[in-house]
Amino acid sequence: MGKRITKSKKFIIIETILLVLIISLLNTSYYFKNKILTIDKSMIDEYNSLKENQKNKEKELTKLNNYYIEYSNIDNKINSIKEEYFKYIKNLENDIISGKSNKKIAYLTFDDGPYYNTYKVLDILDKYNIKATFFTTTTNGTYCYDNRSYECFKLYPEYVKRGHTIANHTYTHAIRYGLYSSADSFIKAVKDQEEHVKKYAYGYITNIVRFPGGSSTARSLKSPIIEKLRENHYGYVDWNGYDGDGGMLSSKDETWNNFISTINEKIEVILYHDYSRYTTALLPEMITYLKENGYILLPLFYESVMIKK
Repeated sequence: MGKRITKSKKFIIIETILLVLIISLLNTSYYFKNKILTIDKSMIDEYNSLKENQKNKEKELTKLNNYYIEYSNIDNKINSIKEEYFKYIKNLENDIISGKSNKKIAYLTFDDGPYYNTYKVLDILDKYNIKATFFTTTTNGTYCYDNRSYECFKLYPEYVKRGHTIANHTYTHAIRYGLYSSADSFIKAVKDQEEHVKKYAYGYITNIVRFPGGSSTARSLKSPIIEKLRENHYGYVDWNGYDGDGGMLSSKDETWNNFISTINEKIEVILYHDYSRYTTALLPEMITYLKENGYILLPLFYESVMIKK
């Protein structure tokens, strides 16, 4: 009887141990199941987050692609706007010449730059919201003639940024040193300056030329040079208004008197030099004078009646 009880106790002990093991295994299983579910949820959340992030990145990429397409077409858009703008001015010129319009136009032009002083000129033009034309040359070299510590070629992007017309005044401006030795030497100086402008002004192309000293300076070569310009699709322009700042001026009064005595045409092309301290000092008054006398101040363009082709 005692032995059977002992066996029964052993059986109970074994059963208890097995039960504990089973419960322990169940608890462990439950723990790991919850752990796996937690990991799965975390992974799902991370996956969803990555998917959402991908969608946002795709939206950004689409937006950037649209910007790129827009940027790629910006030159065409700018040229289209310019064409419309200049077409309107051309019609206005024709109406002024025919007498259909009583308006007047003044084209402000600045020769021989860039100079360090050009910044002052540009700031004045900005203040009055005026766009002008700058006939540039490279004769002064890399550094500004009036500030040898400053690289003047930095002015080229500035012309473009501020909306002005860049025009061609030849690469050398060497009136007495070979520029007018032949039509070929002249056209080479024009093409060299065109390449220089393109290099420093975001690929800007200009087809307007001013003869250094004016077209009469070419003398007997004037006709052959004009023919070369036509062959290369350039037009040229002189001037009918000026303040004399290219010569020896003695005072602001002399500069002002030169200016007002030459402003008498319905369409004026006014010659200035952006190194002149007298012109820079009087420019605000000159702009005011022109406006008060009915002039619209505009930048030159190839199709203008003032550009000879």
